[in-house]
Amino acid sequence: MKTDVLKVGVTGAGGVIGSALVAGLRARFDLKLFDLHVPQEKSGLSWQQLDCAQAESLPGAFDGLDAIIHLAGNPSPTAKMADTLRNNFLATSLVFEAAKVAGVKKLVFASSNFYHQRDISLALRSAGRKRITLDACATPDCTYAQSKVFGENLGLHYSYLGLQCIALRIGWTVASDTPVPYDSPYMRAMFCSKRDLVQAFDKALASRADFLTAFAISNNRTRVFDLDKTREQLGFEPQDDSASYF
Repeated sequence: MKTDVLKVGVTGAGGVIGSALVAGLRARFDLKLFDLHVPQEKSGLSWQQLDCAQAESLPGAFDGLDAIIHLAGNPSPTAKMADTLRNNFLATSLVFEAAKVAGVKKLVFASSNFYHQRDISLALRSAGRKRITLDACATPDCTYAQSKVFGENLGLHYSYLGLQCIALRIGWTVASDTPVPYDSPYMRAMFCSKRDLVQAFDKALASRADFLTAFAISNNRTRVFDLDKTREQLGFEPQDDSASYF
């Protein structure tokens, strides 16, 4: 029987990233999973249907949890603005507040490499350009990217109110766990294997920082992100390299 197991809620648990985290973290944590669509086969896990953008659905949902991994949202950079406003901006605001009210200690926010959207494009086109650091200014070029900047700023605000927040700027994780079908300079730079993804979130759950940002990508030889601060502050040591798949 598991004792003293951290109770972790995961919103958007049915997506690609959510599914990878559930598989990788279920042995170590007591998970409560939330999604718009609850699978018929629950595999012995606790699932609850939840629309994070409906304020009336959130009271009580996070009671008893030690931490929340917030993944839920529209992941498409080309989504209609109304969809992103509802499912990213509004939902993230409501989740942070509901977590605080429920007495949750920590929220791990799924940010994105799109936080640095314009700088990534420039870096991929410029040979010898310096790698992008965590303290570089945000350069969003779409509403989705703007929602990730918003979420990180919201996390900083709530950290002042007693809710720890770790924001992970995630690269590109795919269901097949291989970059080969999506081969491009962008994929080779941004690939994040499932085991590296799980490690990053595991480290985030263990972090004692009040507020921290970090990159969650594999150790790709053509990466455009500087991982030094992430290694130092989060203890994240990615194991994979997109180039090794080709």
